[in-house]
Amino acid sequence: MRNFDPLKVEVRHSGPLNVAEFDCHNCPAQATLSDERCRACVLERLGTEGNVDQVILRRACCSVYASRAPYELAKVLASLKQLALDRALYAASEKDKNCRACVDGRISELADKIWPKLLTNPHDPKPLDDLARKQRKTKGGCAECMREYFLKLLGSIKEGMKSVKVLSRLTHKNYDEVFAARVKPFFIEGVWHPSRYRTRLIDEYALSGNRGKVRIYQQLDRPVPFYELDLPEFKLPAEQLELLDDAFRVEVEGAPGHAKFAYSARMFGFAEDWYNTLLHVLKGRKGSTVPSSELRKLSNTIAGWLTYRILEPLSHDDHITDIYVAAPPELQPISIEHERWGKCETGIFWTTPAMLGLGETLASRLGVAFDEVRPQLDAEIPELGMRLFLSRYPAIWARSVEISIRKRRSKPWTQPLFLERGTLTPLASSLLSNVLRIGSSAFVIGEMGTAKTSQVETYIPEIGPEQRIVCYQDTEELHIEDFVAQGYKLANVRVADPEQLERQVNAFLRGGPSYWLITEVRAAEAVKAALGAAARQGSQPVVASFHARSKREMFDLIVHIMGLHEAAYKYIDFIISTARFSTPSGTVRRITEIAEVQKGWEGKPEYVELFADDRKRDVLAPKNFLRGDRRLLEKLNSKDLSKVDVTAASEKLEFLPPGRGGSSVIPAACKKLAVDERDFIAAILAEARMKSDLLALARRGGDAGCLELPFVSRAYDAYLSLVKQGAPDYEQVLRGWQEWLKSR
Repeated sequence: MRNFDPLKVEVRHSGPLNVAEFDCHNCPAQATLSDERCRACVLERLGTEGNVDQVILRRACCSVYASRAPYELAKVLASLKQLALDRALYAASEKDKNCRACVDGRISELADKIWPKLLTNPHDPKPLDDLARKQRKTKGGCAECMREYFLKLLGSIKEGMKSVKVLSRLTHKNYDEVFAARVKPFFIEGVWHPSRYRTRLIDEYALSGNRGKVRIYQQLDRPVPFYELDLPEFKLPAEQLELLDDAFRVEVEGAPGHAKFAYSARMFGFAEDWYNTLLHVLKGRKGSTVPSSELRKLSNTIAGWLTYRILEPLSHDDHITDIYVAAPPELQPISIEHERWGKCETGIFWTTPAMLGLGETLASRLGVAFDEVRPQLDAEIPELGMRLFLSRYPAIWARSVEISIRKRRSKPWTQPLFLERGTLTPLASSLLSNVLRIGSSAFVIGEMGTAKTSQVETYIPEIGPEQRIVCYQDTEELHIEDFVAQGYKLANVRVADPEQLERQVNAFLRGGPSYWLITEVRAAEAVKAALGAAARQGSQPVVASFHARSKREMFDLIVHIMGLHEAAYKYIDFIISTARFSTPSGTVRRITEIAEVQKGWEGKPEYVELFADDRKRDVLAPKNFLRGDRRLLEKLNSKDLSKVDVTAASEKLEFLPPGRGGSSVIPAACKKLAVDERDFIAAILAEARMKSDLLALARRGGDAGCLELPFVSRAYDAYLSLVKQGAPDYEQVLRGWQEWLKSR
C-alpha cells in the first residue's frame, strides 16, 4: 500500500489534470480548508508547485477541491511573499548598521509574524492594515523612508491579494463552500458533485440488497435528467470509517499466496475475508466499540470498491441498461441509460488511473493485454451482469481511457414483466407464445437499447420446460443458471467468433429436436448460421435477435449487404419489431409490430401485419389477425381480461383467412397438427386470460414478485398442465387455473 510523506505534497497526473494530494493522517487539524491550520499548510505548500488543478486532503474522510482556485490563490501568495523578502523594496540603500537593522526588523515583522496570519486567513487584510498603522507612527528620519518604501510595499501586497477574485467571496467559515469541497470516504474514487442546475425530484427508489437509494431529478435549465446515488458508505460513523482506514493502511510486505488478484471474483472474496480479519484485530488493539456484525459489512463494502470500483453500486440498479464513461473522465461525468428515463447524466467524475487499473485487471483475468500496442479490450464481469468495452487513448486525449458498458438485469425478464410495462398486450403475448410452441421461428429486431435480447430471453418460459433449448450467445446476457434452477432444459453455448457459430450449430444438429435461441446476430457468418438453422425448422425452431431498425433494413442487410440468397429470408416465420419512445413520464420500450413473412414472393418480401403499434393510444393493436366484432376485439386486447368469456369469444371469432390478407403460418400449422382453428383461437384467448390474471394478482397485492421468473414458472407449469389435461375445454382449464391461483 502507498504511504505519503506527511511533510510533502505529492502531485500526480490524473488524465489531463495535476492532482495535489496531502496526507493528513499525522496532522491534528481537521483535513479541510475550513480549518485555518489546514489553510496555512496547503497554501504554503501549493505555492511551490508547478501546476495544480485539484487538491485532495487525505484522511479516513477525504476532502476534494476540484478547482484551481486554491492553487491560484497559493501562487499569488507565494509571489507576494517574494516581494516581502526582497530587501531592495524596504529602503533606498542600507547605508549603515542602523538601516540594516531597521530593514531586518521590518522583514522579520512582515515575513515571520504577518505572513503566517495571511496564509491562515488570506481573506482578511487586517494584519497588513494593523502593520501599516503601526509603521505610520514612526518618527524621525526613518519616517520618510518608511512611507516611500515600506508602506508602498504593504500597499502593493494588499493590491496583489485583491487581484485574486475569489478572496472577495471568502469569509472565515465558507472556504469549503467557495472552493466546492466534496467529502467522501477514502476508498471511493473520483469526485461526486450534485447537479449544477435547479432540479425537481421526479423518481426515487431503493437499490437491491439495501445498497442505497437512487434519485432522478429533472434539471429545470437542462433537458437531460440527473441521476444521483445515495450510498450508505457516505454516512458511515467516524469510528467505523477510521477503523477501516487503519486497516487499509496496514503495511504488508507481500501478498499472501492464495490472493488471486487477477481474478475479480476471487479478489472480492479474498479482500472481504482479509479486511474482516484486519478489522477484528484492530478493534481489539484500539478498544473499538464497533459490533462484529458491522465489521463484516465494512469489509464487504471496501472489498466491493477495491474489486469493482464504481461499477459495484451501479450493478445494483436494475433500471440501468448502459453506462458510458467518456474520455477524459476527469472532465466528463459518467452517464447512464435508464430503462425509464433514457439518457441521464451523473455528477460522478471518475479518474483515468482507476479506469486503467480496472482495464488491466480485467485483461489479466482474460489472459490478454491492454496496453499501447493493444489499446482495446472487450471484457465481461458476469458476477455484475456487465459487458465492457474499453479503449485507451481515444480521440485526441492522451493518457486516458473510455469505457462503454452494457448491463443486464440481475434477474431474468419474463413476458408478464413486459406486459406490466405496456410493452405488449396479453393477447399479443399469447399469440407469440402459441406460434413458437408449434415450431415457428422468429427474429426480434430493433435499434440498440430496445430490449431485443431481453425479449428473446422471455420466450424461454413461453416455450416451456419440456422442450430442449440451445442458447447461443457471444456474451453472457441470458440468465442461464436462473432458468436451469427453475427446471428448464438449457444448453449454454458461448460463441467467441461468429465463424464458429455455424460449426456449433452443425454440431448440435445431432442432439435431437430443440429450440435454438441466438442473441445478437451481427456478422454475416452468424446470420448465415441462424438462417440455416431456421431452414431446418421442422425440428429446430429459431428465436434470434437482430440489430436492424426495420423489416426493410433487415432484408437489405441480409440479402444485399451480406449477400445471402433471398430464399434464406423466407425461413423466418415472424419478425417482432421493437422500439423505444421518449415521453413526458420517461422512456418506454414497445413491441411496435408483429409481422409474418410470406413465402410466395420474388424480389421484394411480403408480410402480413398481425399486430401494429397504435402510437396515439400507446398500445399494440391487432390488425390482420382475427376477424369478428370490433368491440370484442378491443376488449380482448386490453390488460384486464377478467370479464372475458373465452369460450363464447372464441365462437364469435375466426382467423382472418390468408386470401383476405391473414396469416398463412397459423392455418398451415393447425392443419399439420390436426388442431381445429377455433380451438387454437380458444387456446390463445385462454392463455391471454391467464397472463392477465397474473398482472391483476400483482396489482392487487402490490407484489411484483408475481411477475418474476420463479412465480411465473410455477404459474405456467400449473396452467400448461391443466391445458394438457382439459383442452379443448378451456372453461374447465380456467376454472382449475383460478383454483390454483387461490391456493398458491
